[in-house]
Amino acid sequence: MDNRHFIEVTRRICGSLDLDEALYDVFCYLKPRFPLDALLISIYETAPRQARVFAMAEEGGGFIVDEPIVLSEAAWSEINRWLEASCTQTIPWLRNQDHPINQEILHIVRTGTPSIQARRIDEFCSLTCALKVKQAIIGNLTFAAEGAHHYDRTHVDFIRQLNDPFAIALSNARRYMDLVHDHQALQRDARKMVGDTMIGADSGLLSVRRLIEQVAPTNSPVLLLGETGTGKEVVANEIHKFPNRSSGPMIRVNCSAIPENLIDSELFGHEKGAFTGAIGTTHGRFERARQGTLFLDEVGELPLAAQAKLLRVLQSGEFERVGGGCPLQADVRIIAATHRDLPTMVQDGLFRADLWYRLNVFPIVIPPLRSRKEDIPTMVNYFIHQKSTEMNLLRCPAPTPGAVDALLAYHWPGNVRELQNLVERALIISKGDQLEFFDFNPQGMALEPNQCKDESRVATLDEITAVHIRWTLEKTHGRIGGKGGAAELLGLNASTLRSRMKKMGIPYGRRELRIN
Repeated sequence: MDNRHFIEVTRRICGSLDLDEALYDVFCYLKPRFPLDALLISIYETAPRQARVFAMAEEGGGFIVDEPIVLSEAAWSEINRWLEASCTQTIPWLRNQDHPINQEILHIVRTGTPSIQARRIDEFCSLTCALKVKQAIIGNLTFAAEGAHHYDRTHVDFIRQLNDPFAIALSNARRYMDLVHDHQALQRDARKMVGDTMIGADSGLLSVRRLIEQVAPTNSPVLLLGETGTGKEVVANEIHKFPNRSSGPMIRVNCSAIPENLIDSELFGHEKGAFTGAIGTTHGRFERARQGTLFLDEVGELPLAAQAKLLRVLQSGEFERVGGGCPLQADVRIIAATHRDLPTMVQDGLFRADLWYRLNVFPIVIPPLRSRKEDIPTMVNYFIHQKSTEMNLLRCPAPTPGAVDALLAYHWPGNVRELQNLVERALIISKGDQLEFFDFNPQGMALEPNQCKDESRVATLDEITAVHIRWTLEKTHGRIGGKGGAAELLGLNASTLRSRMKKMGIPYGRRELRIN
């Protein structure tokens, strides 16, 4: 085959990080020009003495297989000789239909390898080439054709030329798959950190669960409303679990924690050279959330310029990287969350009315913990077991008699997050003994919102939040970041806490802290 075929095969195998798609693309090109019924990428694993098929392509399409084929000692004797020779030079291995290894593989595939079983065939011949990167064999490329005596010297010369493009494609695809697996592991860890279980789905959050079941199978935007710490991220995760998006990633963005001059780049990515320090093209959160869910927490904190670009994505499904001129498609499900009063912000000109209407397609209001106190005993038990596991405690201690009753009498301005932190603090103090809950009833915090000094006035959420932040800072002697700092106790990022303090007029200096 001439150079045109080599160039076309190279273009196709390197055209996608999805190895099954790229391999099938090559198969479709070579099938009319080459004796070919299956194209396989595999590796010989010497320790368990098996051949592992990574991917294959045939008439039905391309497939990720990851299927081992355990071979006999006689087969391994021949394989080892070929591997040793292939380390120094590229020696394609042509095996006709009567070769013992082909006969052995044919028997194994027929009887015990369902993932790569095809139609019944009586014989096949194969041509295998070792794929090398810097003289290290990372896999094998195999052409297989049903029948006998299909391959000759011209085919051997051609497959030898394919080492570089297929080795590069295999190396990149395996790194990509490793990144995908790492990302999935991080997603699982993230779900554990926010709580993988929606406590109260059959009691205090029953109405929320029913709304989730209605909207989750669709791709409509969802707006989660509720006080800080009510578990909006847990609800977002429950929506993401439904099959239409669960196979994709769930990317979380805290809109209040991103500096205003970086928001566009974080959400939409940037091209190389778009600004000083942009040394390469970077994918934003919309691209990283492809075929999954983008969770925009604290969406009310977005500046107006970023709101306009978010609106464009919701309206047209398109966005552009910073410094780029090519529209990109946004294949994501948007879930936004806020504790702010967005209608009031719209009236004050702080939030775009058209964006509000776009996000408010399906609002879900998450009730505060004080409105569903029946869930507190279950939550306490759940957090005790969760935190005991994280802290490597030998056993899960139980609360002292009456401790849960005291929790039920409390107002919980910090909601579920405050309860979670309280349980963790009690576990640290108890050192494995029965749990006692201290310091959860600071002055003024156990009052209902309408029980402030002026009984005709209802305290705003920001006022209650400011009191709680001041009290926490008093406890930490003004320390915001680090272990035991106010940010850790409140379950917030340190920069997020400083941003909220600035907006609420809470000073940073330790000497100026006072409880109102």
